[in-house]
Amino acid sequence: MSNLIEKDIVRKDTFQFKPKARIIKTIGEELISNDNVAIIELVKNSYDANSPIVDIVFKGNVKTVKEGKKEKKVIDKEGAEILIVDAGAGMDFKTVNNAWMEPATNYKKKNVNPKKKFAGEKGIGRFAAAKLASNLELITKKENNNEIVVNFNWHKFSDEEKYLSEIYINYEVRNPEKIKDKGTVLKLTNLINDWDVQKISELRIALSRLLNPIVPEEDFLVYLKVPDALDKNLSGLIERPATLEQPDYSIKGTITNKGRPSNIIFISNVTKKTENLTFIDTEFLLRDPVRKSVAGSFNFEFKIWNRDDLGELAQKVKSTIKNVKKDLDDLSGISIYRDNIRVLPYGNQNNDWVRLDIRRVNNPTLRLSNNQIVGYISIGMDSNPDLKDQSNREGIVEGQAFEDIKEFIKLILNEVEQRRYDERPRKKDKIIPTQTSLFENFSLEPITTLIQQNSPKETVIEAVEKKDSEIKEGVKKVQEVISKYRRLSTLGQLIDTVLHDGRNYLNKIDVNSRLLLKAIENNNFDKNEISLLAVNIQNIRKDFAALFRRLEPFSGKKRGRPKNVILEEIIKNQFLIAHTELSRLEIEYEISQTQHKVTLDETDIAGIFMNLIQNSIYWLESISSKRKIAVEIVQNGQILSVLFSDNGPGIKKENADKIFDPYFSTKADGIGLGLTIAGELVLEYDGELSLVDNGPLDGATFRIDFKI
Repeated sequence: MSNLIEKDIVRKDTFQFKPKARIIKTIGEELISNDNVAIIELVKNSYDANSPIVDIVFKGNVKTVKEGKKEKKVIDKEGAEILIVDAGAGMDFKTVNNAWMEPATNYKKKNVNPKKKFAGEKGIGRFAAAKLASNLELITKKENNNEIVVNFNWHKFSDEEKYLSEIYINYEVRNPEKIKDKGTVLKLTNLINDWDVQKISELRIALSRLLNPIVPEEDFLVYLKVPDALDKNLSGLIERPATLEQPDYSIKGTITNKGRPSNIIFISNVTKKTENLTFIDTEFLLRDPVRKSVAGSFNFEFKIWNRDDLGELAQKVKSTIKNVKKDLDDLSGISIYRDNIRVLPYGNQNNDWVRLDIRRVNNPTLRLSNNQIVGYISIGMDSNPDLKDQSNREGIVEGQAFEDIKEFIKLILNEVEQRRYDERPRKKDKIIPTQTSLFENFSLEPITTLIQQNSPKETVIEAVEKKDSEIKEGVKKVQEVISKYRRLSTLGQLIDTVLHDGRNYLNKIDVNSRLLLKAIENNNFDKNEISLLAVNIQNIRKDFAALFRRLEPFSGKKRGRPKNVILEEIIKNQFLIAHTELSRLEIEYEISQTQHKVTLDETDIAGIFMNLIQNSIYWLESISSKRKIAVEIVQNGQILSVLFSDNGPGIKKENADKIFDPYFSTKADGIGLGLTIAGELVLEYDGELSLVDNGPLDGATFRIDFKI
């Protein structure tokens, strides 16, 4: 057989890829998103060359152009040039020929500097020049070497017919003329775009963040020079503003490669307090103890400002509130630095990659927004191998390691938010400690009594009583609306459960229906088999209907009069609704084998216990030992008490008096309304919801007392 195949072969050989010349322009123009990113890529090369300083010089005529009805000044691209000058190591001809002229070279990897890591390793950043201008003159000189001049005309690489191997680049080696000692000069001419004030202002901001603005490298400076006719204030050394030295709060430390916090320091300049947070104090571990972090170790520092009170800060830095806000707007956000060089676009304006603003929308009382934070995550090529750059040099490849980083950031900020909550002045809006209903004060009854005691005029009393009746009727309607939204809010937490269970039931019905049809189509069908399949479908339908019956209390329909219900059965139904998550986490639960008949609204009771169950599920996920929930119900006279307990991590003592506050939450993404809603529901029955010590299990224990 093999002989026949050999005879059929006409020719056997090898061939190669033949890249077209325009691949170079494609790299420069399509992988580099804009002009500012292109300049930053070229500045990174200067950093990699160990230059102590890099000058970026714009030369050209300034003209005024119309943009709609407005006018603006721009550097006219006709006849303009950009110079990028450094005093780095420079290159000899061998390096230019065998490294700079090789796309995707691994030259930097092979020539590792033990004192620092390189900003670029893919070997494509230099082609950013093609994004900026049609022509590039490269002048470079290594110490004690001749000067090398290479001229690139990027238009040559636009020829769709030519291959890369057909493009020849002119160069010369000469005695030093432009560079005295060592370094590199990039001269870009025939610019592709004009440059205006806004664009160069954005470049200044980007350059100020190129190296870590909180912990800068003092041995690498960037100097920007633009024509005075454009705006002389844009020229000068790129420096970080004094505003960054005066945060209200800061937190810094390390997350180890095992996902554990280390050397965490929290500083409050509001109360002049510094805390060294130990591992026991913090909750920085991923909640799922089975899944270990794959992000690797990293350092972090976040500086935080209360933006609603910047007057004192403006005085300290001898500036105005407007300028302080601008500094924060320019630099706010969380940046990522790999080996001390910034990874774009994280931290850019409007780049809320951790979705902090969404957290704040959901909980404005507690959460921090993106524009309140100037922070960084410091990673490394060696310490974080799973955090890889995207090919376009703008972003990290999405994956589990990147998701771990985002989760850690929220866990870290959650610690700041809880401490900031204690220090911030706010209205006393606690509900549970007062043990009074939200609507108790909406009554004119005390005034009516006072008038009856001091005024005999029936018309006044009648008017007040009428108004009191109207207010009570209005409150009743408001209570109905709020009750509806409370039910819908709780149902929102159960959407995943509903979809998961509903899909499972539908799949089972579908499978059994197909089997039933197949059995019927068989001429020799078995009646017993068909009967069994029909019974299976009926049983699945009953289970499906039971799911909807359990969910019915959370529907938005109008409430009726409270009915006599068995408390234990309602509680059990809530556990059955949550069975998917309970099973996934192998959480055992136990409910008192009693039966207490109570006259309570099933909707309210379901809402109370669903909130408690959801809280327990969340926190039990963070432990690796056997997970348990226990519900004990006892009656003492007219008081029916429910102890709801789990063996999770419990509640810190310093948070015990805050967990019932609206919008306070110790969850990284928590909204902080669950316990508030549960507490308000209990109060409507003259009951009390409280946190107690020494419960049946050693985690958190809540006690609910109903008057019956």
